[in-house]
Amino acid sequence: MKLRTSFFDKATFKKDITRFMPLWVLYTVFLLLTMLPTVSGFSYYPHPARALNNSLGGLTLANFLYGILSAQLLFGELFNSRLCNALHAMPVTRQARFGSHVCAGILFAWIPNLLTCVLMLPSLGHLWYTAFLWLAVCSLQYLFFFGVAVFGAMCTGSRFAMVMVYGIINFLALVVFWFVDTIYRPMMPGVEMDSSVLGMFCPAIQMLEENDYFFLSVSPSIDYIDSVHATFGGFGESCPYLFIISAVGIAALVAALLMYRRRKMESAGDFIAVKWISPIFLVLYTLCAGAFLAIFGSIFGGEGYVFFLFLGLFIGVFTGKMLIERTTRVFRKKNFFLAGAFMIILILSMIPVQYDWFGIVRYVPEAEDVEYVEVRGKGISRDDISDSEEIETVCQIHDYAIANLDHNNENTCSGAHYYTHIEYHLKNGRTVTRYYYICSYSSAGNLWTQLANKKS
Repeated sequence: MKLRTSFFDKATFKKDITRFMPLWVLYTVFLLLTMLPTVSGFSYYPHPARALNNSLGGLTLANFLYGILSAQLLFGELFNSRLCNALHAMPVTRQARFGSHVCAGILFAWIPNLLTCVLMLPSLGHLWYTAFLWLAVCSLQYLFFFGVAVFGAMCTGSRFAMVMVYGIINFLALVVFWFVDTIYRPMMPGVEMDSSVLGMFCPAIQMLEENDYFFLSVSPSIDYIDSVHATFGGFGESCPYLFIISAVGIAALVAALLMYRRRKMESAGDFIAVKWISPIFLVLYTLCAGAFLAIFGSIFGGEGYVFFLFLGLFIGVFTGKMLIERTTRVFRKKNFFLAGAFMIILILSMIPVQYDWFGIVRYVPEAEDVEYVEVRGKGISRDDISDSEEIETVCQIHDYAIANLDHNNENTCSGAHYYTHIEYHLKNGRTVTRYYYICSYSSAGNLWTQLANKKS
């Protein structure tokens, strides 16, 4: 008999709630022990509502861990072949099983958050509604992490693999930044990597640092809690980003459902459950291994990081193959060719950077395109250079520094040298950051001295 299409099964939902009750009870206790003292006068903030707002960044770590724990327990059946076959033989559609698990997972966070929110209301006084803002932010943070964790569960067939995929998804931007900064940046003298956009693609780090979801205006008073008068000042800049990542979490859940409907039950126990994801995982895992060993090698200085980079790529290919194929018999000819291909591709990608084919090292903005400049160095520290003549002087210093990169080095400069930091803010919204060592006797050094002598 054909089963009726449904996205919810009452029996599965009840079983999830009762079976994993210790998890969300433990999370409830954690919230009560951390949040109630925070808003009850045991903090250094002038008003409980401000303490509540500033706690949201720290709760990111709790949601990060709680999201993957919830997903691992709810979808743990997919990692055990015997249990997977038994449960999927029952007359419950995959859509219903998936929907029931997701509903239970969302309640795992929403119920503890709601209970904590209600208990915090008396301590917040006339700003009681900020507790519900806290509830919304915590729930949306968890929605992102839970959605990504469920997606990771659908991609893999073991708990360990799920943790690795979950970590790669959340911190891939950070690994890419480390890789580029360690491998390519040393070949681009003067270029400084801009890490300000890193957090946009690494929500775990971005939300950990955010604490401006709503604003409060605090002034002395004896009529309100803690002898201050606080008023709600509106929503902060973090809210749009929060809505974006929560939408990403929902999209991850939808993608997970589509993958679950086509998932093969015999993939339970495999490292990667979806074949087309295996080469993607291998590439990302190999790059991660290469980046970490290259960073380790950079500690020794010099060119030692290059050796560790290639060693990391070699290790990454073979250990990645061991994980995916679940065997140690991976030292085959084709895998050696694969490791060689990784190294050749990396070398080929380094050539354009070494010879500056894209003109990044030689790039100097036109003075008329610059809105203002920030400069730091010996005798000067200014962040408001907007005069056209001074901007032109900075561009000339930049030109001289590029033309004499081999001589303007702290190790090769025969005389005194200046460390200069230049940050252009262009009219089109771009930011260009450079740093150089400038010899004092050079033309650039003379221009720098003239700029420093001008009234800031």
